[in-house]
Amino acid sequence: MSHHGNSPNEPPDIDPVAQKRMSEMMKELLGEFPDGKLNVNDEGAVAVMIGHEGKSVVMRFPKPVAWIGFTPEQALGIAETLIKHARECGLTVPLVLRVGGKP
Repeated sequence: MSHHGNSPNEPPDIDPVAQKRMSEMMKELLGEFPDGKLNVNDEGAVAVMIGHEGKSVVMRFPKPVAWIGFTPEQALGIAETLIKHARECGLTVPLVLRVGGKP
C-alpha cells in the first residue's frame, strides 16, 4: 500500500541540501500560525518537503506529526506537486480531474 518511517535521517541517501533547507524553514516557522489556529491541538506551521525516491513519491516532515491541515490553496498546490512527482516516477495512467458533483 505505502511506505513510512519515523527517522528523519532515513534513507541514508537523503539530499543534505534539502534536509538543511527544511530545517531552516522550520526555524522561520517556529511558533507561527499563518492562518490562525485550526483547533486547540494546533501546534503551528510545519514544513513539508515533497519529492520522489525511485518509484515512490515521498513527503518528508522535520518531526513526527499526527495530523496536518492545509488551506484549499495549499492543498491544491500539494496535489499539483504530488502529480508532478508521480509523473517523474513513471506514472502512465491518464489523469482525470472532476470538479464539483459526484463522479
